[in-house]
Amino acid sequence: MTATQYRPTPTHLPTPEPAAPLGTLPLHSQPLYSLEVISPSGRAPHLDGWTVQTWPVASLGDLTVQARPHGAASPDDLLAALTRAGFTPLGPVRTHR
Repeated sequence: MTATQYRPTPTHLPTPEPAAPLGTLPLHSQPLYSLEVISPSGRAPHLDGWTVQTWPVASLGDLTVQARPHGAASPDDLLAALTRAGFTPLGPVRTHR
């Protein structure tokens, strides 16, 4: 039987960052909206003020879109931004946290 000897080593842990003020919360604190759209020429939307991800899998339209606003915005704001960009929103906007 072999014994293992524990030898503590000095460890220097980094000092944690202070909590962010409420006005500078990270992007993931905003709601995530998803819906399907009809896309002109199959391209993904680029919307100012939104982080957008798309998938070419949709039961109603051409793309499934997930969008997170950079600031306070409602599902109606997303629908308006998509329409201005030439996309046709389909079905309800689903909200995820």
